[in-house]
Amino acid sequence: MTGHLRHADLPAFTRTELARMQTRDAGVHALRHVRHAAVTQDAQALARLPEQQRASLPLYGLNIAVKDNIDLANTPIQGGSRLFAGRIAAHDAWITARLRAAGALFPAVTSMCELAWGTTGENAVGPRTRNPLDTRLDPGGSSSGSAAAVANGLVPAALGTDTACSIRFPAHCCGIAGFKPTAKRWDMAGIMPLVPSLDHVGLLARTARDALHLFHAIEHGTPPAAHPPHTPRIGIRWEGFENCDASIIKVMNQLLSALREEGAMTVDCATTLHARTLPVTGALFAESWLVWRNAVHKSPDALSPTLRERLLRKSSVPFSEIEDARREQAAIRADMDRIFETCDLLLEPTAQVTALPPDDMTAEHPMLASRNCTLTNISGHPSISIPCGEDDAGRPVGVLLSARRGNDRLLLEQAIWLEDLIARQRLRRVFPVSYFFENVI
Repeated sequence: MTGHLRHADLPAFTRTELARMQTRDAGVHALRHVRHAAVTQDAQALARLPEQQRASLPLYGLNIAVKDNIDLANTPIQGGSRLFAGRIAAHDAWITARLRAAGALFPAVTSMCELAWGTTGENAVGPRTRNPLDTRLDPGGSSSGSAAAVANGLVPAALGTDTACSIRFPAHCCGIAGFKPTAKRWDMAGIMPLVPSLDHVGLLARTARDALHLFHAIEHGTPPAAHPPHTPRIGIRWEGFENCDASIIKVMNQLLSALREEGAMTVDCATTLHARTLPVTGALFAESWLVWRNAVHKSPDALSPTLRERLLRKSSVPFSEIEDARREQAAIRADMDRIFETCDLLLEPTAQVTALPPDDMTAEHPMLASRNCTLTNISGHPSISIPCGEDDAGRPVGVLLSARRGNDRLLLEQAIWLEDLIARQRLRRVFPVSYFFENVI
């Protein structure tokens, strides 16, 4: 697929795509709701625009799926929870309004973990989402449906949310790109909160190049060059390699060898941040109780026993501990800022575990899935996972890149640089590198 979707009959194309999506989603269950009538009407409205106006829309006719906790006007949005059964969003969220103004279409709402608390494809209001690369495997979560929809070719891109790892871990499991911007850069209006101190909205796409095009459309800027102005100084965050599966370390070593072969500048970053982030994360997740305590009291049976127990457990965290965690969060942010005085990028494995069958997950799985990613939720730095290879079983492995706060565009450009290096070195097998927007940027 290449370039803009300048179809002679966009509504007819949209109807065809809807039928294809539903057929292809059988057995994967990425989609919770398909917007047949609404998206066809939106396509008709776009097609009626004058040609000059259509040509000015950078995302004209592009199908983007929306996670079930991001409001889309006149659409059932229920946060993956029976708590909001029958809820119809009255307005677009800030992010969907931005994409709609750029010409995007929203054909479907994707499945997710209940209220976005989880790292798997488990679903409280429908079938469990499966990994389209191998339906025996889990796709990661909580943006499980969004990642699976992109990986399965249902849509070129999808919106997700990320509180600890919930965009980047499913991207890692499904072999696609997952981007979390700098904290507060994109407005969270119209998105169900979980932990306001850590929540982000972001993008899932086949590649960083596609994510960059979407980033430009959201920010209404001039398209930047597809490559960074210089070869980045890459800080290798060795702490992120600790306790990883041997299969992940093998792939990462291949990537590091490829970087050395191409003369990339690397810097050793011996951080000791994980021991600090775990208690901060645990305390800040008590914000979820402050957000949802009324729902627990009023409609306890509308929540799954698992989520209800998690929320009730957080009810005992004293407010003073949350305040201490917020102060430590600020200190970690400052320490991360200092690290970026010595490098342009931080590089580490996205997660410490690859995609697994649900029955093989241990009690440690949420920590193994989230530990590396959570650091930049706490610090607020932009972060992206891109696939850098597959293990011997064919399961994708993602590399996590992070950059200075506010350097989101440069991070995406440098991720493209690394994608190109990975392609030259032929480190990937699952997806050949192909860009939806290859004729655009």
